[in-house]
Amino acid sequence: MNGDNTYEQRNSIKSNRGEQLFLQWCRDKGLEVHRLGFDEKQDKVSHFFQLPTIVRNLPDFVLADDDKLILVNVKGSMNFKAEEYSRLNELTYHYENDQCKLWYVFALPGELKWMTLDQVREAYDSSTKEGVWPDGKRYRTL
Repeated sequence: MNGDNTYEQRNSIKSNRGEQLFLQWCRDKGLEVHRLGFDEKQDKVSHFFQLPTIVRNLPDFVLADDDKLILVNVKGSMNFKAEEYSRLNELTYHYENDQCKLWYVFALPGELKWMTLDQVREAYDSSTKEGVWPDGKRYRTL
């Protein structure tokens, strides 16, 4: 779970530590959780980047909590891609409604940080720590 590695480096590891931490948290709480998005570790899709952006960016999980559903994107570090930040309005449009909201969960050892899309925007806008991965992708640490 090294937020400084490239996409290829991160996905050469056989498990997604952030997602494993999130799933364990759900199990510990007795919550109903279902995978929605792609599992780049266990079920890699050939030519993944040929898919439309909105399909590549399906939320990772659907979480049933009492009488509501929550869509969840899990991140294994506090590094947030500039490209993903630029799509937050699109994600809101496609993946949120009055009954269901999209949350980001930053799953770190020892804690889960839950953020709404507005909170992610605020944290990104106020972040002063910017970086560039070896593959040229820009990010900010929230």
